[in-house]
Amino acid sequence: MAEATMVRKSANRLMKEKQVKELSKEIAKYPVVALFRLTALPARYLQRAKSKLRGQAVFRIGKSAVLDRALKAAKLPEEFVQASSGPYGLILSNINPFKLFKELKRSRGQAYAKPGQIAPSDIVVPAGETQFPAGPVLSEFKQAGLDVKIVGGKIHISKDKTLVKKGEAINENVAKILQKLDIKPFEIGVEVDAAFRNGIVYARDVLDVDEQAYLDNLVKAFSDARALSVEIAYPTKDNVELLLAKAFSNARNLAVSEGILEKDVVDIVLSKAQAHANAIKTFIGG
Repeated sequence: MAEATMVRKSANRLMKEKQVKELSKEIAKYPVVALFRLTALPARYLQRAKSKLRGQAVFRIGKSAVLDRALKAAKLPEEFVQASSGPYGLILSNINPFKLFKELKRSRGQAYAKPGQIAPSDIVVPAGETQFPAGPVLSEFKQAGLDVKIVGGKIHISKDKTLVKKGEAINENVAKILQKLDIKPFEIGVEVDAAFRNGIVYARDVLDVDEQAYLDNLVKAFSDARALSVEIAYPTKDNVELLLAKAFSNARNLAVSEGILEKDVVDIVLSKAQAHANAIKTFIGG
């Protein structure tokens, strides 16, 4: 019995060593390696992600010990290997980490809240009419913390209400009402904890780029830089027309102010002189 156990353990060890060796070689073939969470990941969402990235990435799942050893054998940094705290899988790809994260994000779906879950952001219930008639459900709305009233026989939410703030736990009453109102505050799907490329480890918060906010910041930065360059009269190809227009306007205003009879302002100067003369004439009663 003891001998059989030893043989079985030896076979298992050899099998794991083979798995580690094969996986480490495969990891080394790809410029991008990402870790994704397996906890609470439904199989259908994993399949959705695989379909989304077919031909662009491969997914590998195995025991954490095997994956850890394979990553280390492929000489990936310890910081990356330890990026996932629970069971995880690997994504091996040729596309850059930011595009990979974006494509995976697109493959996610929405999910209802469950009691005890932590709110990923503020959960706000908007004011307005609901589909529910007056009845026992009215007390459920109130227990969840909503201001409600009956209008036309239906329950109305009187004003916008933040039921749960980001980072807070969702209680049973709130979870029940959110489901009744068809509010799905959670995204479900493949979630990348970290990605590795060219010696750099990209954490989740770095990969999760708000593209619109990024573009808005770029536009604002350009606008602020151009305004500053115009203010200090620093000429560039992007502001030279504004500088010339500003210089022309300043010169024109100066000519008018000082009464200089230049062809572009002579009419204004003469009109101004005529207005002054009329004012004097009126003052002396002429």
